[in-house]
Amino acid sequence: MNIKSKIAVLCNNRMAIPALQSLYSSGQLYGIGAPEGNTDVVDFCMMLSKQSGIPLIIMKKENFSLQITELIEKANPEYIFTMTFPWKISGEILKKYPAKFYNFHFGLLPEMRGADPVFQSLRSQAKETGITVHAIEEKIDKGAIILKKTLPITSNMTHGILCTNLSWLGANLLNELLSLLKNGFQGTEQENLKAKYYKKPQAEDVCISWQKFDAQTIEALSRACNPWNKGAYTQWNGWNIRVVEATVVEKINDLPNSPGTILSLSEESGLIVKCSNETQLRLDIIYTDEGFMSGHKLSAFGLKKGSQFANL
Repeated sequence: MNIKSKIAVLCNNRMAIPALQSLYSSGQLYGIGAPEGNTDVVDFCMMLSKQSGIPLIIMKKENFSLQITELIEKANPEYIFTMTFPWKISGEILKKYPAKFYNFHFGLLPEMRGADPVFQSLRSQAKETGITVHAIEEKIDKGAIILKKTLPITSNMTHGILCTNLSWLGANLLNELLSLLKNGFQGTEQENLKAKYYKKPQAEDVCISWQKFDAQTIEALSRACNPWNKGAYTQWNGWNIRVVEATVVEKINDLPNSPGTILSLSEESGLIVKCSNETQLRLDIIYTDEGFMSGHKLSAFGLKKGSQFANL
């Protein structure tokens, strides 16, 4: 990087790690904040802090505003970047430190506001996503856009793969972002007419309805749930089964079976299930409490051709 700045980062997810490493290697990382309880992220930040001497504050929600002030006093950053950080920065802090806080939103704004745009992008079979860096204001995900970078979504991307791609995109855009900020760019207001807000995925969002969903929709949902939810939920006789990886297949028969019916269950052809709109899906990898396994191995638990998965 050619443009030297003093940056503090508030993070709560591995997606911030490449940006932290990039800022550190360029001598621009001056402070880190991470919420307590996220062991993986806190462990990485503690290691980096011990190696570098960069101040790290393990934050508690009830003391968050005080600890933000403490971080600013210790690090004296020009800018504070938040990356997947779970807590809202108070209006009082934003007024006290204007033009200092910027959020890395791992989705496109204003069309993909909310807590997990990666999940929503995959589930909706979007063709692209990206990172939107915006000024933080009191209303969530509504600040002026400083920089937006897009990333194509390929048909083999899982939630985990897309997060990794976005994390590297976040590190690679830092130089351009800092150039804009240094030159006083205040951003472009979002077009609120295009805005959509999505809540954090709930139980009903990760469940399969064989009757309502076609094979492509279920395949996309399984990728959107992999690995963080270990797949998309279905049930058989009250037994929870999660579809981790699946493949849309050509019809193996035209018999009038109900959606959710197992059409094939063998090592040769795999576990094939009928979905809505006369489509069919092979469940390649599934997860149960007994472990991860190939779909056809469910035969060992009593499933057979003609068995019916529940519509959730």
